[in-house]
Amino acid sequence: MSVLMRATEIEGRPVVTLAGQKDGLLGDPAAPLVLEFSEPIDPASLAIKVARYKTDSEGNLGDEDSDESTQLDWFFHREKGDEEGGTSQLDAAHRSLRITLEAPLPVGPRLVIVIEPGLASPTGDDATHTRKRILFGYGFDLACTEPTTAVPSGTYFFLADVTDPLPTQVQLFAVLRVDPQTGAVVGQFTNADRNPDPNRCGLACKSTDACRTAPDPACVIPSTKAASVDEYGDFVPNAGPTSGYSFTDIGCVQEQSDGSGVLVLAPVDVEVTSPAVTLRNVHLVASFARDAAGELVATGSFSADAVLLGMTPSGTAKGDLTARQIPDGKAPPGIPEPPETIPGNQEQP
Repeated sequence: MSVLMRATEIEGRPVVTLAGQKDGLLGDPAAPLVLEFSEPIDPASLAIKVARYKTDSEGNLGDEDSDESTQLDWFFHREKGDEEGGTSQLDAAHRSLRITLEAPLPVGPRLVIVIEPGLASPTGDDATHTRKRILFGYGFDLACTEPTTAVPSGTYFFLADVTDPLPTQVQLFAVLRVDPQTGAVVGQFTNADRNPDPNRCGLACKSTDACRTAPDPACVIPSTKAASVDEYGDFVPNAGPTSGYSFTDIGCVQEQSDGSGVLVLAPVDVEVTSPAVTLRNVHLVASFARDAAGELVATGSFSADAVLLGMTPSGTAKGDLTARQIPDGKAPPGIPEPPETIPGNQEQP
């Protein structure tokens, strides 16, 4: 008896496969997912989830461990005919399921399709006995091959002024590790909040205010936007987990003929815990050059394929970007460093 036949007997039938995979990867994160069944299925027995593949040290997904506070980080689920996060449609022969999601899936992280036990043929003679996982992902081809000195390794301050779907500002500290031989970048981007110390500028600020020192001393509410990236000294890193966040990304610096450098980052998901906001597939491009004072500054733009408030899609996002390098010894303490190796959210399944 072959290993495949033995596994099929243990797991039961029908067997489920994900169409279009090549080495565990799919091409277009906005395209529907297509599941194929080895035989016709009973629609009432179909219960599936599409989720981020995150496990504990024992290999359990978020809804499989003993910790009731964890849960499966899902993008779509269907159970007993009810669906959230998208829609699905069986073909006439009940041998193929097409899933159209409300928002594109993230590029880079490992993803999983979970098929719950009990998937059965119309006659009920066959049924699956165990929970089945199909791992997959979407690759991102980012080739960094040219040397550069335009954007050196260091600590940077970014301001992202969001114009859609709602006007707001995101402040980020970033530690960039740049390979000068290839232009390859690994960066750690961390939420920046206004320094909560109300006494740091010599004014009688209320305990609920923050002290702003630039461009001039003032007591401001903590959510006050920064007017420019030169205000980095009034911010401190907040990596979370309650209200902050920090994420890793990779990219390239491409040096231009005038000596400037263009930073291009791979699409990445940004997840904010409080309030619960997710930006899917954030694309960032920034052009760095020296200003009249010799400071390395940048302008650019960013976009996101989808914005989710909780689990509710709210369209796409876009906005303008400014950044600057922070001089040595001037960055606040506690800014997380990027990992030494390729980050987990860029691993290929």
